[in-house]
Amino acid sequence: MSGCVMRCLAPAMLLLVVLGTTTVSGGRRLHNTVILKESAYEGIVVAIEDDIPVSLCQEVLIGLEESLRAASTSISTATRNWASIRGVTVVVPRSWRPAACPLLLGITEAENESWDTANIRVTHSQDPKYGVKPWTLQSQGCGHQGDYIRVAHHLFRQNTSYDNGNLLAHEWLRYRYGVFEEAGEVGNMFHPPHYRAHDGTWQVNACGRDLVDSATCEPQDLGCDVNITQENNPFLKTSFMAFPQMTSVTDLCDEGTHNRFVPTRHNLVCDGKSVWEVLRASQDFQDSSNNNGRDVDSLATLRYVHPQRQRIVMLVDDTNVMNSQKRWDFMRKAVRKVMAYDIPDGFSVGIVVFDSRSKVKHHITPLVDHDIREKVGSSLPRNPSVIGENQRCVVCGIKRSLELLRKNGGNYGGNIILITAGSSTLNEQEKQKVIILLRDAGVTLHLIIYPLIDRFPRPGSNIEHIASVSGGQSFIIPDEGIGEDSRVSMYYGLLDALYNAVGNVAGWRQLPVKIHEAEHPGGLSVKSEGSFWVDPSLSSNINFAIFYYDVGHVGNAVHLISPHNQEIDTSNMQSEDGNMNMIRVQLSGSQVTPGLWRYSVDNKADSHQGLFIQVTSKPYNVHYGQTSQIEVRGWTNHPYGEVNATDISKPLAIYTEVRSGAGPVEGVTVTANITRLGLANNGTLHQPREIVLVDNGFLDPDMLEGDGVYSRLIPNLTTGKFSVTIIVDGFTSFHRFIRHIRLGVINVIASTPTVDAIPPSRVVDLRMSLLPGSPNTVSFSWTAPGGDFDYGVADRYIAKVGQNPNLEESGFSYIEDWPAPLQASTIQQHTVEWQKYDTVNYVGLYSVDKDGNTSPLSNVVTVFIPSPPTTTQTPSLYSSVFVSNSSAVRNGNGTHMLAVTNLNLVIIIAGCILVALLVVCLVVYCVWATQKPKNNKGTNDAPATFNGEVIHNEKNFSDRTDSKESIKKEFLSPIESWSASQLLSSHQENKRGSMSARSDGTSDHSDSTKKSYTGFSATNDFYGTPAHFQYNHGMYPESYPPPSESYPTPTEGYPTPTEIYPAEGFPAPSETRSYISSPPSDSFLSVSCDLLPATHGPPGYSAYPGHDATLRSGKVPPPIPPKPKVMYTPEPYHFDSQDSSASPSIIGAEKRVRNVTMV
Repeated sequence: MSGCVMRCLAPAMLLLVVLGTTTVSGGRRLHNTVILKESAYEGIVVAIEDDIPVSLCQEVLIGLEESLRAASTSISTATRNWASIRGVTVVVPRSWRPAACPLLLGITEAENESWDTANIRVTHSQDPKYGVKPWTLQSQGCGHQGDYIRVAHHLFRQNTSYDNGNLLAHEWLRYRYGVFEEAGEVGNMFHPPHYRAHDGTWQVNACGRDLVDSATCEPQDLGCDVNITQENNPFLKTSFMAFPQMTSVTDLCDEGTHNRFVPTRHNLVCDGKSVWEVLRASQDFQDSSNNNGRDVDSLATLRYVHPQRQRIVMLVDDTNVMNSQKRWDFMRKAVRKVMAYDIPDGFSVGIVVFDSRSKVKHHITPLVDHDIREKVGSSLPRNPSVIGENQRCVVCGIKRSLELLRKNGGNYGGNIILITAGSSTLNEQEKQKVIILLRDAGVTLHLIIYPLIDRFPRPGSNIEHIASVSGGQSFIIPDEGIGEDSRVSMYYGLLDALYNAVGNVAGWRQLPVKIHEAEHPGGLSVKSEGSFWVDPSLSSNINFAIFYYDVGHVGNAVHLISPHNQEIDTSNMQSEDGNMNMIRVQLSGSQVTPGLWRYSVDNKADSHQGLFIQVTSKPYNVHYGQTSQIEVRGWTNHPYGEVNATDISKPLAIYTEVRSGAGPVEGVTVTANITRLGLANNGTLHQPREIVLVDNGFLDPDMLEGDGVYSRLIPNLTTGKFSVTIIVDGFTSFHRFIRHIRLGVINVIASTPTVDAIPPSRVVDLRMSLLPGSPNTVSFSWTAPGGDFDYGVADRYIAKVGQNPNLEESGFSYIEDWPAPLQASTIQQHTVEWQKYDTVNYVGLYSVDKDGNTSPLSNVVTVFIPSPPTTTQTPSLYSSVFVSNSSAVRNGNGTHMLAVTNLNLVIIIAGCILVALLVVCLVVYCVWATQKPKNNKGTNDAPATFNGEVIHNEKNFSDRTDSKESIKKEFLSPIESWSASQLLSSHQENKRGSMSARSDGTSDHSDSTKKSYTGFSATNDFYGTPAHFQYNHGMYPESYPPPSESYPTPTEGYPTPTEIYPAEGFPAPSETRSYISSPPSDSFLSVSCDLLPATHGPPGYSAYPGHDATLRSGKVPPPIPPKPKVMYTPEPYHFDSQDSSASPSIIGAEKRVRNVTMV
């Protein structure tokens, strides 16, 4: 044997080819056998769905051939003669015969081509989103090959082969090279049809130059689609990834024609690289021999095949390691069960056992009836061999299995399911030999380690590696022996592993659908109860099965309760099979009612045993009349099941696709349970870790929201072996459904570093809008990342702003006071008073965790605020919202940055109010001036305004001190009266105190707009508009309550409790007290200026306890849109007098003022 091994080592280098051309998806081999050879693709597989009627056979095949040849020409032109289509294998339904389809003359059997391995899948139904057009599922990132291309068969029935060819070529480039859409999408706020360009104009969001858009709608409207016509763009050449339907467009964007800052999906995912840059980085374009410029119009050739009749060899280890406890007994029963119920009809199965040598126990035989299934399933010997496990010859068993496959059905294809104990090992030479043997035979190895004896298993083994390289998966069942017995959980684990291994062979469409499974421990209660859901997509044949250790553990009462609360006594419906340790109840026909079913079983199992309940449905079949089938598949981004946890650039990602018919199923709860195998340090089993997978399109890893693919990165793994089970819980057609799947073993070969090196996830949904009713209040919103990817809480944000979209280079500033991050996946909002008008600015975010790990830069949004009108206008409640334009920039390594930006202020609304107050005060002044003329001087310095430059406010306001001179100068004797100007000036001093920021520089409204104020702002996600919150709004009292001797203590820059208040509730003149003011702040953000109506006393201050109580009861003053933190310069306070129609309370207030001035 050693000589053979050495001879086999010579071609071992060919292993690299195998590693480079095979991927694993959901345990099913996806042969990536497509190669680009001499500028032409070979090995493309197209599969046609079985549901398509045979009457359409000839028409669909003719359309397919014409479309593929047209696609070959388009691909060649777009890639500058680097690539074209030469060889295509088409897998057609077995019902399609040459009699109905003359094109099928000479049809042969497929080797390993199937629906699951196809690059292009032709479906019976149209996609709900794309219709008849082809589309590509891309679960991986930029530069990675997609999952598959789906296209409805209706496309090939249209006599438009040129257009069809362009569409197929467009999708093929996406699928093969991992490039994405280069044009905006109607209704997509992140990739809109139009975007705001650097000069402030609206441009077409696509890769292409000098585009003439004939659209007549408003470009800022997300529903306004572009209208790029051939007539208006006769010489348009780029880009084929944006406008494949135009005859003149044949080229791909390269560095010369690409704008990496337009907000296309390709720019976001590929960090601004052009399509040509991505193509050139692929292996196809690294080989210069492909660029020979040959004519390719007639090279595409099609070969038609029928699906291969699947052949399986069960290869079973029967060394004496199986002779302990109930291991061999469970083995025999599990094989019988999977033969009888799980393997689809028509499959051919043989059985081989091995110890130091191998033996054929049953030759490969088609499973066509129950008797044959029983015979094959019972062919294992009653007792295992006495040969020791150290003499085990795994290579001998594999060689015998390959020989058996060759004798039955040819020299290529087939599957081996190897069941062996965890002690099985192969040396490096044996490993290389087996890999080459399997590759040459085109056989997939699926591994079940039963039992795993090691209590602290190490990751990886040569046999597991062989299985993954061949395209299979590995499943592990830990040893759970108790003295001379074994737990029934070992038996059920082996049943589940065989079920999943067969599913990887047959494809999940042909396997019974598992809708419920549960363990009910023994010794706890008399009855075990549970429930399961039956949905309309299932067949009308439901199997309710109970698996036990001993039949005496199941009581006599087994009850099922239908969704209509009809209790079914199954006494006469039970089928007991002691050869499988199973009691089965079958529901069929009218008994199967969609909805929630419940069950109750007498559980008499011992405390160390239990019962397992499993509910399955027969596989989908068009003859059952089901509306659609729910398909679920799962996979990871590590096809060989090996994860290096120290490499944070390639963390483990788990994916699950959920589809119903031709469309994705959205809104599903997908939970992955990750369990480390073996025992913990304290001798107990490891607890599973629940991870909820999401379909949010936030990239890394979920690529597109709503595509039916749910995914998540899994950080902080430790060294060891892990099993993964996935539970899918959702609704379709108003019915709930649940599915269970299991992935292969994942080996983590190194633990996550003790020092945190995992950054927060990237923010990709940053968006902006103008708050309705405000001319320049900009609202930003985004989804909070976590501290480690999207888990936990990040430490802080770093917000950049600049007039160049490349915020990772020079020419930007930082925005201070950005709110702190919230829990991951929480929607955050923040408002900024924007004072730079008629200029396009760009804003982006970094996220930083507590250890300084920084995320890549977020998508970048544009902010453009037109100059406000010169005349005062009443703002509309539903003013137009500026659509946020997102553009992607290249990922950069974030660093520690201090957010310090000086910003200016222009207060539009406050200015309008101030003008009105000044007019009123002028009238009052004139009236009083005619009675008692006074000479009062005042200053009114205008606040600084933001013009885009950094400014520094040099004014400092010192505390004012009391002096006798000032009192003599400013105050009259008790027998004299005050003038209105003096009174109002004194009143205005207190107004300034009330409007100053807190001494700590904070404000109730400046941290984050996540705060809500009363029901209105809470439901509308923005501060109230003037139309809702006028100062004389009915929510405020018409008159003050009676005066009181004591008044509430002010809270924000108002006089302290030790200061003097006059009898009418107004603060004493400012000359008798000091100001409490904060230093100036150069910031976009706001101070809190919640002003009450002027007729109610000083702004923002309730002078009367009764009104303060009213506020505390829930009537809160309306929040004012955020304004920058600047010091307000002294200005006179003008009392807000009313006209003759004022209410009695207002007149009374005026009288009170007169009384004060006449004292």
